[in-house]
Amino acid sequence: IPMQRWLDQHLGFIPLFQSRGNTFGRSVFAASAVLAIMILPIIAAISREVFRQVPQANREAALALGATRWETIRIAVLPPSRSGVVGAIMLGLGRALGETIAVALVLAAAFNVNLHIFEPGGNTIAANIATKFGEAGAVGREALIASGLVLFAITLAVNMAARAVVYRSTRIAEGKV
Repeated sequence: IPMQRWLDQHLGFIPLFQSRGNTFGRSVFAASAVLAIMILPIIAAISREVFRQVPQANREAALALGATRWETIRIAVLPPSRSGVVGAIMLGLGRALGETIAVALVLAAAFNVNLHIFEPGGNTIAANIATKFGEAGAVGREALIASGLVLFAITLAVNMAARAVVYRSTRIAEGKV
């Protein structure tokens, strides 16, 4: 894997990026790449719609004042749409937090904590619940239900943080802060 080799050569002194041979793609890094590819279309589609909501008059005014296309984007399009883009990113993050099957398929059913992103093993809370719930005994079910509650709390915290960021970005864009 070229990315694995590059990270090992340049950032291998950090234990997180150390690589100990071929992992055949069943690593936290591979699962992260799959999740990034899965949430990118959501973020892009929502961001595109947010950019379309910017009034055409803003773009035309910037162009009439002599701004280039990139200056128009930077000055007239990005500031009013910042809160929407942040909301899109947070929505994508929320989707990635709850994604179960993709991570379970990439990482397999292994439950071990690994501090190296290229080593096999590791799991997410959602994938752990999905793969272990059927065979769990009474104590195991209680632990899985508790981990589901933790996942709910994390998702709630991310959504509350997203609302706060969007609210603050909106207030800054309106000049009320």
